[in-house]
Amino acid sequence: MGPEAADYGTWRRQFLQQRLRLGLWLALIWHAIVSADGLYRALFEFDQLKAAALERFGEIAIANAWRGGYIAYYGGIVALLLFYGALVRTRWGQRHPQILFLLFAGSLGGLFAQLVLTVFQIPETPGTLAFLAIAVLIPVHWRLHLTYQLLTIAYYALVYPLVGLDIFRADAYSLYSRDITIEIVCVCFVSVLSVYLYERLKRSEFKAKRRLQTFLRSVTHDLQTPIVGSSVVLKSLLDEITDLSKENVVVPRLVLHQLLQGNHRQLALIRSLLDANTIEVQGVMLDRQPVALKPLIDGILSDLSHELAKKRVRLKNEIPSDLPPVYADADQLWRVFSNLIGNALKHNPHEIQLTLDVAVVNPGQTCQVKHLWQRIGEECSPPIIRSSSPLMFCAIRDSGEGIANDLLPELFESYFRGPQAHYMPGLGLGLYLCKQIIEAHGGDIGVASRLGKGTTFWFTLPIRPA
Repeated sequence: MGPEAADYGTWRRQFLQQRLRLGLWLALIWHAIVSADGLYRALFEFDQLKAAALERFGEIAIANAWRGGYIAYYGGIVALLLFYGALVRTRWGQRHPQILFLLFAGSLGGLFAQLVLTVFQIPETPGTLAFLAIAVLIPVHWRLHLTYQLLTIAYYALVYPLVGLDIFRADAYSLYSRDITIEIVCVCFVSVLSVYLYERLKRSEFKAKRRLQTFLRSVTHDLQTPIVGSSVVLKSLLDEITDLSKENVVVPRLVLHQLLQGNHRQLALIRSLLDANTIEVQGVMLDRQPVALKPLIDGILSDLSHELAKKRVRLKNEIPSDLPPVYADADQLWRVFSNLIGNALKHNPHEIQLTLDVAVVNPGQTCQVKHLWQRIGEECSPPIIRSSSPLMFCAIRDSGEGIANDLLPELFESYFRGPQAHYMPGLGLGLYLCKQIIEAHGGDIGVASRLGKGTTFWFTLPIRPA
């Protein structure tokens, strides 16, 4: 499930401690009732116990073993639960809830019963009902669930043959029957899997909460910054008016330009939110037509010429002019290329090399992708493209800082922002929108990157209408 986040680890520890306390109370009440009934039968209904032993096994001596084993087990399990209840409140119990869980689950899951009854030469199968009950009550730490279950099953499967209990009255008591084996395996698998899935769900919830908090901080910061800036400028202009009768104020062009930039930034953020919401509700709306990529990308580079020059980017536009048109929405493609090129400029230092290249990939042929991959200088293995129709393979590579491998799977998720993102404007929606647009066209999108070696974003587009 990946590395554990600190907030999730804290929650899981507290949850385990709370559920252990609840589980100990429930188990104590349950076993107090069961133990009272079992001890009453062993002490006051011994004749019935002897009759059952005679009917099932043909000898009364087993009744004495049953009697001694049950008295030891029922008395011992209640004493253990009381001990665990006291231990969970101590400093040691609060520091080591995992160990306390293993002791608690092992006692309820049948391991304690196996240990006690072995002394009286009575075998006991694992408590599959207890496996399910503990998984429902304490659905965290799936590895701990698997550990105590395997210990219980190992005692049943390995220790009994060593001490000779595997042939306990084989003519009347089938210890290793097919039905028992299937039940143990299935219940163990289902209980551990349910805990694993619950933990995975909770991790996703914590991840979503962290992203929501980051998103809210980002939106608050990015939307209020232009407003605060505008307020400061307007206040300074008002403070400069010494003549209260003067109604007109001369505003420098630079100030107007800064205010306009702030408004544009706010509008861009609001549009991103609206676009993301529209895509989640309605999907990407496309107006597909044959589009020539070369003129479209040249127009984008012209719009970004100021930024390219400001950051002294070494541009290599390797896109051929004789490419066949793609069947796509020109406005949406403009957004994809603008986002990917803009990200390369925003997240990298000055004087990077930016390479743009495109190749046609025919069905069953990937040599064009390998050739393009080598041409743009990417050292990672090229993606495998499978399609039954010709595709356009587009790649945008920068020679910048690169992206850590653990961040690559999350890049295209909504509101994802990297560790340095709080220094930069944006909501983490650009790559998410790119992915939705490309997939709406029927293409794929991906990324290859290594720290210090640069990053390559690639995507495919259909050449012919589906």
